[in-house]
Amino acid sequence: MFVKICGVTNIQDAYACVENGADAIGLNFYQKSKRYISFDDAAAIVREVSPYITTVGILVQPTIEDVALAIDATEVDALQVYEPKFGLADFDFKKLLYYSVRVRDDEEVKAASRLGADLIFLDSYTKDEYGGTGRRANWDEIAKSGVDLSTRFVISGGLTEENVCEAIRKLKPFGVDTASGVELSPGKKDHEKIREFISNAKQCV
Repeated sequence: MFVKICGVTNIQDAYACVENGADAIGLNFYQKSKRYISFDDAAAIVREVSPYITTVGILVQPTIEDVALAIDATEVDALQVYEPKFGLADFDFKKLLYYSVRVRDDEEVKAASRLGADLIFLDSYTKDEYGGTGRRANWDEIAKSGVDLSTRFVISGGLTEENVCEAIRKLKPFGVDTASGVELSPGKKDHEKIREFISNAKQCV
């Protein structure tokens, strides 16, 4: 089970993710996010942990130039994009490409399954907010889609150490992702919750 901890803003939290067996951490470059991190601070984290974990830069409505700038400034291993202003076929960087969908109905999941991204994240829909809301994604609509989620799909949105197994058993995804579900406050992680979330996700498969 692939596990990503998103909204990491400091090296101590990044180390906690590594030490507890996370597969990836998310570094949010969206300036309106409560978990925004600058390129300079992100680059410092990447230098410390990227040999041990996949580092993922989060961008909202980016141009291809925005992607190039983020990669050049931080050297993240992957880019996760919401509503990109470029076709995914135009992404020709030697990096992983993750695509986030704020799910409103099952048709959006079906459409996402046809996209050429390395991983597809299925998030909750909240107007003008992109991830980290604490609201649970629409599991019923995701399940209704009939899409096989076991190869490229990651469930995010409102996951905690208490409900992550329920999500995995219901949807059988490739992975799970959380931000607010393992926090003391926005951008500051609870290391015990990180440990419990990862342990529960890995063990309930």
